[in-house]
Amino acid sequence: MNMFDLTGKVAIITGSTRGIGNAIAKTMAAMGASVVITGRKQAACDTAAQALIDQGYNALGVACEVTKAEDRTNLIEKTVAKYGRVDILVNNAGLGGQPKKMIDMDEQYFDNYVDADLKGLYFMSQLAAQQMKAQGREGAENPYRIINLSSAAGIKAPIGDTVYGSCKAAVTHLTKIMANELARFGILCNAVAPGYVLTDMTKDVMADEKNVAAVTRMISVRRYAQPEEIASVISFLCTPAAGYITGVLIPVDGGMTIN
Repeated sequence: MNMFDLTGKVAIITGSTRGIGNAIAKTMAAMGASVVITGRKQAACDTAAQALIDQGYNALGVACEVTKAEDRTNLIEKTVAKYGRVDILVNNAGLGGQPKKMIDMDEQYFDNYVDADLKGLYFMSQLAAQQMKAQGREGAENPYRIINLSSAAGIKAPIGDTVYGSCKAAVTHLTKIMANELARFGILCNAVAPGYVLTDMTKDVMADEKNVAAVTRMISVRRYAQPEEIASVISFLCTPAAGYITGVLIPVDGGMTIN
């Protein structure tokens, strides 16, 4: 048995047309999974899925705004219609990169972050868990995985991240409760907390050399992560090798949260 194989698994990765999510989709596809690419725009989903299909992998693109209940339901339904099942959900979609101090906060800003980074994740997980429970264990001890993207901002207390950081801290605790509730159905739930990663979300920071120097001083290894370095940890958590891991948060931050 290959302990690092995902052959035959069906994985939904939200927010996966680019950045960390796309790296996760590519990594899981290369490990044998059929992957469902999601994002707000169907054209972008189709383009990202086709890029994998052209490499000989199984992929499907489904537009999904995770804050919309009808989109979440449609995502599960289209996945099951195409592949017959759901084995893995990676909750990657969310808002980030727009710090605002508490004293300057408006309620709409607050609601936008909570809806995208906590509420959408919660109900996306609920739908996936219901589908996994209905499928049954089919002989495997722990056949299913839900992986939630937290953040180093949910561990540290960065100025300006009162909403984003609080949502990510909530995601970490939610993951623990999910793990307790869902283990009986063979569903393992874990969270990964990236630090600074080279993506579209960080390109503005990277454009300023002073910002780069200030940020990398907070990171023990003195560099940003590549999306693939986050994707590899998430993909590992979905393999049989991680079949006895549930309810944990793994920081993948180059030592940022120990500084």
